[in-house]
Amino acid sequence: MNADFADLLDQHMRRIRASAGAVATEIGMSREAVNNWRRGVSKPSKRHRDNVVACSSYLRLNEQECNAFLASLGFNDEFADFESSLPVDYSVMFRQLEQTRPYPIILVLSQAHIDQPPQKQVIIEMATAKYPEHQVLHVQLPFANKINPAQFFKYMGTHLNLQGVEDELSFEFALSDALQTTPITLLITRFEQGNPICRQMLAGILRNLCEMYVGRLQLILCGGEGLSALKYAQGELSLLNIAASHLLEFDLHTWLRGQSIDTLFIDEKSSADELLYTLVGHHPALASSLYQAINLNYTLAELNDSLAHNDMLYCDFNQVLKIADKQKLSQLLKSNDLGSFRPHLQDVTLRKLFWLNLIRKKNNRLVWQSEPIRQFGQNMLTE
Repeated sequence: MNADFADLLDQHMRRIRASAGAVATEIGMSREAVNNWRRGVSKPSKRHRDNVVACSSYLRLNEQECNAFLASLGFNDEFADFESSLPVDYSVMFRQLEQTRPYPIILVLSQAHIDQPPQKQVIIEMATAKYPEHQVLHVQLPFANKINPAQFFKYMGTHLNLQGVEDELSFEFALSDALQTTPITLLITRFEQGNPICRQMLAGILRNLCEMYVGRLQLILCGGEGLSALKYAQGELSLLNIAASHLLEFDLHTWLRGQSIDTLFIDEKSSADELLYTLVGHHPALASSLYQAINLNYTLAELNDSLAHNDMLYCDFNQVLKIADKQKLSQLLKSNDLGSFRPHLQDVTLRKLFWLNLIRKKNNRLVWQSEPIRQFGQNMLTE
């Protein structure tokens, strides 16, 4: 049985001592609405799902906690089920990092609805084993969008155990002092969230320190669209244009080989592998969700209905509709081939569709994840 949303919200707010006003400011709701949620007077509707996801990020919930938070409202998972995910092979990423000269910086990029990266602890353990002479540090960027630079860098200093950090300048000095003592491998996750000005300042400081202490600072930065923009958006002026990039790609067939699922499904004509691929392509959260439904003996009609009313897809396409040229989006929704894949997609609509995992790369072309997902978008556009 799912926990009560009001109880979970109250519990998580108390855990980090968050006020209703602070939560409301960060997620774009009124303080009265947040208080009503917390007291159980009202609950968020489907159109507020993105606000609930933002709330989970601000309250520092991990992927499993976020899914449970959403489930308490009857919403679909935001992330693929961590427990049933296959470990990712990061050896290619580390080889790429070691070949990046003179500045060892790598951006580990992933689309929406899968952790960034899926197993942080695996990277930390591999880095510790590969670089015994390095101090391996990890920090996740704060979600708060209203945070000022002094607060942001004080947060970073605290989580990296740097002494005397009060602002961006003292952060740079403190990290510089630490690098003089020992080489550092720094893993930063959720690089795309929070205040964009603070992110840019951090990227500038890290680039500067990499250039000052060549080979003594290794950076592994994990994120999505926002992190990618720091490498590609402004060409030669981009703050992280000196970094290598590595795109994590979820592969449905590889993932399914690690799952306990019947070879044949319902009518003994379609395998579960074929069925899931037809319904969701390589979408991690949808694959995870429908895999669980198959194990609960959902019929094919029930699976199609579940996908047609998926609140996560509704919110993701709603994000696209807010920024897209409707005529351009209509053309894309009528096509199976959406053009060539590029590391940085200039078209804002294609870029948003890609990072929200609604479209994917296939043989260096862009295609819809699946026909049902394309149809879902068409239905929303014509509503």
